[in-house]
Amino acid sequence: MYKCYYIIRAGDKMKKIISFITIIFSAFILSCCNNINIEKTNNSSETENLLPENTTINNTTEIDNQENPIEEEETIDYSNAIFASPNGSGIGTKEDPTSILDGISRLSINKNILYLYGGTYNLTEAIILTKAGDKDTMLKIESFKDEKVTLDFGKDYRKEQIIDGNYNNELYKGIVIKAPYYHIKGIKITNCGSHGMQIRGNYNIIEDCIFAYNGNTGLNISSGDKVSVSDRYHDNLVLNCTSYGNYDWNRSTDQGEDSDGFSCNLTSGINNVFDGCMSYFNSDDGWDLFTKQKTGKIGSVTIKNCVAFNNGYGINGEDLKNGNGFKLGGRAIEVDHYVYNSIAFNNKANGFDDNSNPGTITLKNCTAYNNGLRNYAMGRFLDDINTYKSTWYEDGVLVGPIENVPKSHNIFEDCISYIAPNTDTFSGIATNSFFYNKDDKYYGIKVESSCNSKRQPGPTYNIFNPFESLDIDISNLDDIHYKYRNEDKTINLKSFLKVKDGYGFGAVLHS
Repeated sequence: MYKCYYIIRAGDKMKKIISFITIIFSAFILSCCNNINIEKTNNSSETENLLPENTTINNTTEIDNQENPIEEEETIDYSNAIFASPNGSGIGTKEDPTSILDGISRLSINKNILYLYGGTYNLTEAIILTKAGDKDTMLKIESFKDEKVTLDFGKDYRKEQIIDGNYNNELYKGIVIKAPYYHIKGIKITNCGSHGMQIRGNYNIIEDCIFAYNGNTGLNISSGDKVSVSDRYHDNLVLNCTSYGNYDWNRSTDQGEDSDGFSCNLTSGINNVFDGCMSYFNSDDGWDLFTKQKTGKIGSVTIKNCVAFNNGYGINGEDLKNGNGFKLGGRAIEVDHYVYNSIAFNNKANGFDDNSNPGTITLKNCTAYNNGLRNYAMGRFLDDINTYKSTWYEDGVLVGPIENVPKSHNIFEDCISYIAPNTDTFSGIATNSFFYNKDDKYYGIKVESSCNSKRQPGPTYNIFNPFESLDIDISNLDDIHYKYRNEDKTINLKSFLKVKDGYGFGAVLHS
């Protein structure tokens, strides 16, 4: 028994010794492997050279990939959104969209976004927005993920479809905003009997929208005669929008007289801004900031990074009404306006026109080219005291002429005028600006100084073509909004009217 027990105990000891040796040996092997890995890590270039071409390293094992496949999931929270589609009749979810009119009726502070799926929404009545958002939660109506959305109101003058009613009747407009804090984005409004959109509220943003082939102005900001001056609608932003082919055809007389691309006139308030907008082939003007004696001054308007061309012509090139690119006043009423980094070309009448506004209009980095009368008509009143000689009727009452109108006093900085039938008119203070003079010469004011095209036009210069290109393709009116904008929707005219290196004037709306 004793010997046997000893043999067993000896065997246990031997097992422990073998186990201990195994552990030591394993540790030694592991240490060697680690040293090899460290050497490879410290010599990464050798390791990379050893990899086969086009080989990628995946730190996740094949088993892990099989057990945990990666799936792309949408993480956007749509709990505050309503969805609509052209033929929607559902409950308004992403999967079951409702109609656009039902979606609008359900907008609230808690459900403040209406997403519109792409397609054409055929409508027969104006959309009147009366619910109010607030400064923290705007009410939003926008295309879903930049899908193309068209609101078609069915009144297409191109098909000679004459409608019953007044061309200015609210019932025939597209969208009328009668409340503050709306943000409308990525929508085309077309074939309205009257305005494509009218803003009668404050703090609204209209972004990346198109207004085409409507029976009055594409987009208008106006308060109406019954709104007091202090309550006129203000602080609206029209951003990266396009307006074209608008024509008030449904009138017995003066057809085309009122349809502009954009207007902020008659009874508009302060701080309304147009930024990055294009206006073309509208029957009247590109922009209209008209005033009249009955309603008096409007608020100052800012226009920047904008383009107006071929206004005063129909979509088939027919000769229609006034055709100014930027009409900046009216009826000898003083209002200060601001136009920055903007271009007017090929308009039927004038590129930039004060339209008898003797207030201070500031133009900086503006380009005017080949407009039908003058590139700059910015000096209606060139004497110290002037008479506005026109007469007209307002509500059946004869008005005019107007005496004791002060001299035009505008500010021009880094502006250029190139080729036109007539010499520019201008008055005020100019810096580094060149105005067109007949016979392809230019009045140049390089250093800040007073200017007056009647008395102090400035030295005369010969200037060769300062632009990289005078060619632009505008044959497809419906394509221009997409063709001449960057991905962020800012305007990009490519090389057209891009000033060559070395010239320090003109607009910059190019790649």
